[in-house]
Amino acid sequence: MRAEEFCYVKTHQVLNGLEVIHAQFTDTVFGKHAHADYVISIVDTGVMHFSHRGASHNALPGQLSIVSPDELHTGSKGRGEGWRYRALYPSLERVSVLYQELFGRSGVASFHASILQDERLSRQMQLLLAKLESGAEALDLEVHWELFLVNLLQKHAIKRGQSPRALGSAQSNIEQVRDYLADQYQHKVSLETVAQQAGISKFHLIKEFKRYFQLTPHQYQIQQRLNHARAQLKAGSSAVDVAYRCGFHDQSHFSKAFVSAMGITPSAYRQQFFTR
Repeated sequence: MRAEEFCYVKTHQVLNGLEVIHAQFTDTVFGKHAHADYVISIVDTGVMHFSHRGASHNALPGQLSIVSPDELHTGSKGRGEGWRYRALYPSLERVSVLYQELFGRSGVASFHASILQDERLSRQMQLLLAKLESGAEALDLEVHWELFLVNLLQKHAIKRGQSPRALGSAQSNIEQVRDYLADQYQHKVSLETVAQQAGISKFHLIKEFKRYFQLTPHQYQIQQRLNHARAQLKAGSSAVDVAYRCGFHDQSHFSKAFVSAMGITPSAYRQQFFTR
């Protein structure tokens, strides 16, 4: 990480452990990765370039972008000297509960667009971030957070009867593979074993899995390892122990994968939760 780059991470227990990131990057490039939670970002300065759902996007200052859990995306500077942004990471559970309350539909909420053209919602997020930074009262924060999520879902979520992509008859088999890889994230598994779990050929497995999730089975397993690694680092485990427990080949492999997804080393990420 260059001297002018930074990445600060903070959790807010008053909002049930909501994770907030404030970062600035110049030359850092985020490879293809996904998160277990939603990622709602707002650009403060510069241009954030990212790929998402098979398209390229440039988020400008004041614009919001959103990525749902397990959606593959990248990140880099769009132009100039880089970009500075802040991001909220609401949990899948929190958004799903509210989504069901609003629309009577269970499951993972998806959104119409990667970049949200919504000045009012942008102002709401900026106000919420300012209140979090100033240490506003809990009730004030909770009200603003709830209203922000409600407005986000009501205006931009895909409603019942709409689908971001059509799913074929192989869906149940591929979802079974996904669940198996998630359960076995710390273990080395063979393609043959995974294919047997789904009852399909290895070639068919790779083709269908990537069609549904934009990731190969191995890439998906790496993302699961990273999600568990973040949780363990936040709980105080050392980077060395986390690399071993999460199934990474060695510390170097773990660090490289973590930086590619988060823009910060595992040790630096952990340190931010135990130095305040």
